[in-house]
Amino acid sequence: MNLRALLLALLSALFLATCGPHAAGGPSESDEATMAALGTVRALHHEADVYEATGDYARAAHPIRRILALQLPASMLEGEDVRADAFGRLAELLLHDGNPSEALALTETGLREARRESVLRARLFLVRGQVLAELGTRAEREGRRDEAERRRAEALAAYETSIELNQRILGRLTDGGRKP
Repeated sequence: MNLRALLLALLSALFLATCGPHAAGGPSESDEATMAALGTVRALHHEADVYEATGDYARAAHPIRRILALQLPASMLEGEDVRADAFGRLAELLLHDGNPSEALALTETGLREARRESVLRARLFLVRGQVLAELGTRAEREGRRDEAERRRAEALAAYETSIELNQRILGRLTDGGRKP
């Protein structure tokens, strides 16, 4: 099971565990809206998987763009995570398709939107590092050594930010939530 499938399964399980039975005996409209949104997101990721498996990154990007265009229910607490994951995946697809500039812009947008400390925000920093490293490699190939060094330093800083963020999250989870 890949990371995004595991994430969607965990989000769905968390949602189901927290939306207990209602007076009418079934889920509320907001619960159903969240489930419909998560189901749509999951199906769109699977569509992207089909194209990505054949190396058609441009076509794989289309379903992920559809995720970012979704009108998610206001009651959906997982909305920020869904969007952060989509920004990260789309940036990776664009990087594989040879468009690191757009990929970098997507990581910046995703980081502006995903303000809560989460593994998905950390993932955006990781993807940002991958994009910056590629831009550094391209600059080096084209003889722009100063830019190459700057991009590599930015990539390393992004990786370190991802590591630090993941370590803070891990620390909170492994110490019973006592750390802020």
